[in-house]
Amino acid sequence: TWTNFTKDEQITLMTLWSIARSPLIIGANLPKSDEFTLSLLTNDEVIAVNQNSTNNRQVSNQNNHIIWIADVPNSNDKYLAMFNATPAPSPRRRGRGRDAQSSATPETINPAETQPAEISVSLTDIGLSGYYCVRDLWEHKDMGNVTEKISTTVNSHGAVLYRIKPIQ
Repeated sequence: TWTNFTKDEQITLMTLWSIARSPLIIGANLPKSDEFTLSLLTNDEVIAVNQNSTNNRQVSNQNNHIIWIADVPNSNDKYLAMFNATPAPSPRRRGRGRDAQSSATPETINPAETQPAEISVSLTDIGLSGYYCVRDLWEHKDMGNVTEKISTTVNSHGAVLYRIKPIQ
């Protein structure tokens, strides 16, 4: 087994490590890495967040929705990470010779909390005003323009990572 993390969880880890400027170290057999793993490790836009951002900080943690922001040096751009830390659906993993179910029973987890959730942040809450273009760094695509808030649906245990650029 390569990993017990879901793809969403792997993206969440790389997003958190990048926005928090943690050292990026992998212990794995790289020649045997699958395409998805290689896409995580070689995403130049995400690596730039880790290597070149400044003033990185968490700005919100409410209802298991966590928001981080960072500055892009020598520009007015910002990096924005949004995390959905609600419990993952159960059962979620296959284990090797052990019960890999979540330790919580279905009675203790509200099923509504294991679903994707809309996460929003107003531009004023992250110190911005005006018109901004939003780029999804994992998907390598522009998401459109915003003027008041940034909203997206994030899977349970998932994350998104954006670059926000002012429109002149």
